[in-house]
Amino acid sequence: MPLLALLLNIFSNPLENFIDYESILNPLILSVTTSLVSTIISLCVGIPLAYILTYKRFPLKDAFDTIVNLPLVVPPTVAGYLLLITFGRYGLIGYPLHLFGITIMFTTFAIVIAQTFVALPFMVRSIRASLQDIPSSLVDAAKTLGASEYEIFKEIILPLSKTGIMSGIILTYARAIGEFGATVMVCGLLETLPIAIFNNAMSGNREVANILSLLLIVISFGILTLFKRIAIRG
Repeated sequence: MPLLALLLNIFSNPLENFIDYESILNPLILSVTTSLVSTIISLCVGIPLAYILTYKRFPLKDAFDTIVNLPLVVPPTVAGYLLLITFGRYGLIGYPLHLFGITIMFTTFAIVIAQTFVALPFMVRSIRASLQDIPSSLVDAAKTLGASEYEIFKEIILPLSKTGIMSGIILTYARAIGEFGATVMVCGLLETLPIAIFNNAMSGNREVANILSLLLIVISFGILTLFKRIAIRG
């Protein structure tokens, strides 16, 4: 019913009389690009994190695992506030950077940080689930044959976790492109798709909000369809 209501709202109004296409293209381009960058960062960080949490033993491992997954349950607005007091002008990391003329908050980079912060656990959990499905006998046999840890990772673990990695990429991108709560705290005047939808809806520009909402639904539908196909093949 909400989707039907959205479609009725869109087709009951002549779009050419209302739509400023820059107000659609700018948030779309920003969301697509920042989500892609945050997904790449999450992939680079998520693979080693998943590997360490799966195969390594070290003190306080459970606590570390909990910290990695904490953004899953922390309210997004709290996550955004934590980023503000960390990377803001007077924050723990932001203040030393500010002394060197480097500003992070209210920039595109701040959006990437927020998206990565909330989406990284999806990457780690997906890859880790795939790693846990790899038979330990394969790893033990490789060790018996004298393979190094790097060779085992490259020749056995990485190829066999391909499905989990692909699923992690899709889920992370979906989470990043739909992020609102943390992003709105650090974006300043920049607008991603969810923020642009909120701003246009609150200002009464419902026609633009309708089109942006439909775009985000189409993107989300495509992402979920791709995820289901990869899951079936896996």
